[in-house]
Parts: sequence; C-alpha cells; structure tokens
Amino acid sequence: MKTDDLIRMLDLGGTEAPPPSPPGAVVTPAGADPAPPPASPTARAVDAWGLRRGWDLVGESARLRAAGTDALAAADFFAAGFDPDPHLLPACTDPVRREFVAHLLETPEYRALHAATRLDDTAAAIAAAHFAEQFAKLRAEEPAGGAAADPGREMAALRAVGRAVAAAGTEVGELHEAAAGLGMGPGMPGSNDPRAVAALFKRVRGDPALRRICELAGRFRRVAQSRQRLKVTHGLDDVVGVEPGGDVGRLLPAELVKLVVPELELDTLRRIADRQAHCREHYAVEPVGKGPILVSVDESGSMEGEKVHTAKALALALAWVARQQRRWAGLVAYSGDSGERLLALPPARWDEARLADWLAGFLGRGSDLDVPLRDLPRMAAGLGAPVGATDVILVTDARCRVPADVRDRFVAWKRAARVRAIALVIDNPPGDLGGVCDEVYVVRSLTADDPAVGRVLSV
Repeated sequence: MKTDDLIRMLDLGGTEAPPPSPPGAVVTPAGADPAPPPASPTARAVDAWGLRRGWDLVGESARLRAAGTDALAAADFFAAGFDPDPHLLPACTDPVRREFVAHLLETPEYRALHAATRLDDTAAAIAAAHFAEQFAKLRAEEPAGGAAADPGREMAALRAVGRAVAAAGTEVGELHEAAAGLGMGPGMPGSNDPRAVAALFKRVRGDPALRRICELAGRFRRVAQSRQRLKVTHGLDDVVGVEPGGDVGRLLPAELVKLVVPELELDTLRRIADRQAHCREHYAVEPVGKGPILVSVDESGSMEGEKVHTAKALALALAWVARQQRRWAGLVAYSGDSGERLLALPPARWDEARLADWLAGFLGRGSDLDVPLRDLPRMAAGLGAPVGATDVILVTDARCRVPADVRDRFVAWKRAARVRAIALVIDNPPGDLGGVCDEVYVVRSLTADDPAVGRVLSV
C-alpha cells in the first residue's frame, strides 16, 4: 500500500470537522440573521401557577368577564401586580397587550402601586381588574389597521395606563385601610388568608357606612400611632444616641477621661453640674400590666349619620390600640333602656364578620341616659373582660342626667375594678358626667386633629 493511499483512508489530509451542535439548537448559516424567538401567548414571563391563577380570576371576577378578558390576559395583568420582579417578553401573540403592559411597567406610578400589591393576592387581583377594564376600553377605541408606531396609539395607551394605575391605587388603598381597621392588616392573625380578606373587602365596598367608618378609622389610627410613640419612656435597654446631661453613670468615656486631666477637671465638673456633659441616650419601654379597654358608643337616634360613623371609627382605632398593647377590648353600642349590642375583641384573631356587623348596625332609639353607667359592670362581666386596670371610653351627644343611686354604684364599681373613665360629649354640655368620669371633654365633632381625641387615643 502506498503512502498516499494510507493518508486517504485515514483522512489525514482533510479539514477538522466542526463540533456537534447541542440538541434542539438551530444551526444558522454564517452571515445570516438569527431567527426571532417564537411569540409567546403572554406579554410577560408567567409560570404555570400564574397561568392557573389567570383562569381562576376569570372564573371568580365578574369585572374581568364583563371586560372580555381571557385567561392569558388575566394572567398577564395579575402577574404585573403580584410578581416581585416582572419581566417583559420580546414578543407576544397580542402586540397591543404587550404594548400596554410595556407602558405599564415603565411608569413610576406603577412602581409605587407595585410596592403595595407585590405578593398580595387580593391587592394584585384588584389591580388586574382595573388593568383589564382600561385595556378593554383601549382596544375598543383602537382604529382598525393602526400602525404599531402610531404616536396617537401610543398616547392612547399611556392614558389608559394612567387611568388604570390611578383607579387601582385608590381601591388598593381602600383594601388596606379596611383590612387594617378590621384586624387583618400586615402581620395580624388572618392577614395571610386571601379569601377572607377579599370577602371582607367585598362587604366593605358594598356598604357605604362601613366604607366611611374604615376610612375615618385609618385617620384615627395614624393619630394613635403618633400618640403611642410619645409614651415611650427612657431606661437602660438600648443605647440610641448621645444627649446633654449630668448623670455620671451615663457619661461617655471621653468625658470620664477629662476628670483625670487636671487642666480639664474643673470645666468637666461644671458641665456635669449644669447637665451639659455628653451622656449616653438610652431607650426602653416599661412593661405595664394593663387590663381591658371598653368603648361605649351612643346609638340613640340623634347620633345617626356622621356622628355615629366617627364614633365607631374611633372605637375601631381604640380596638387597634388595645391589640398593639396586647390588651383585651370590648365594644358596646348602647341606646338607653331600648337596646344594646356587645362585642368582645381579644388580642388574638378577631371575628371579622361580627365586627363588621357591629359597625354596620344601628339601634336608633333613645332614653334619658344614653351612656351605660348602670349597666357597664354587667356588660363587662358578660363580655368576659379580664381583671386589671381598665380604661372606659364613653362617646355620646346627650346631656346626661345621672340619678344619685346610679352615680354611687358606678363610682363604687370604678374604684373596685380600677377603672379610669373618659367621656367625649359631642356638641352638648356634659351634664352630670363630670361627677362620675375622671376626664370629660366637650367637642364640636370627632376629628383626628382634636386634642381631646388625641388624648383618648393615647390611653
């Protein structure tokens, strides 16, 4: 065999073969543009759970069905609100929807809304309904055969996105106010049950009185937060800064060193005496054993309307204060001898349905004495109020005339149960309440900026 034959048989004179392509890869000839990726049925990267949630939302939401939204569009809109980091795909089988979602993800208003809907199933579903409604209107207004780069079409999409985000932000805010007011805010028992939160919000949204009470309760709750922060006392639990003072035990090391320097000793002693030396600032909260908070709301006929709405909103904010302090709360709706409605709210999970019933109800009758001075001891026992230093808040618009025997029994119960009673009288003289309550305030109306309301919310 000749040498040339051997080289030819072993292919020693040929060129090196290209490496094998990975399975499923598309081989593109040199110099040709790569093939575009196939269009996705969704505008965003949506996983299997998100697609299933889209199907469920269409089945659950009459608003989505009325807007003509299919499961794929619902998945897109829900994921835009729910997913922590939404990603837009390069191509979608519905280019109009992709353009709408692209404009949505780019707006700063959407990013603010997304902070409130991220990983919140109920809030994301509300936002998805608003996105779907505005997208349906955009599609209905779109001219036939419009170009993708048409400036008029782009402006219409931006306007639709703006309307959707604004409406969604308003309703999501109402959802959070209602949930927080009725005991299902972030970190509270039951807040991780999206069906319960959605059912509660559906009831609040369908009842104007409940919606108004939750709105007002949010204002009172914010006042309560600031008032409770002012109650913090300073102890030795944690160092939070430096402050001028004269406490030798809290002096900074730099000040102590100056006491052994003859040239600085007298000046340092002077600053200690004048409480001008640099001392550690400590922070602590004194644990104080407290008993229940009882709130009585006058439900006589004269309280109907805005008066009783603000009174119940204040009661709801006081229940929130009790829960933050791990105290038991009791709500009393009273209308003299003509009726009463009682509700116990322990620090654990509240009965949201019963709380909504209590807020929405109204007795609307009346008598000579529309504060339960005669019946509060019985009511406290019936509600199961624990023993301890008790705060009683009475809200009424009546000029109360308290018989001597009722006054004496109430004062005796106050002393035995360690009760501090505070009365808020709306647009009326307090009458005989000054003789039975520790504090009485007369207010024109219950507003969040009233000092008397702030005093009550600082209990």
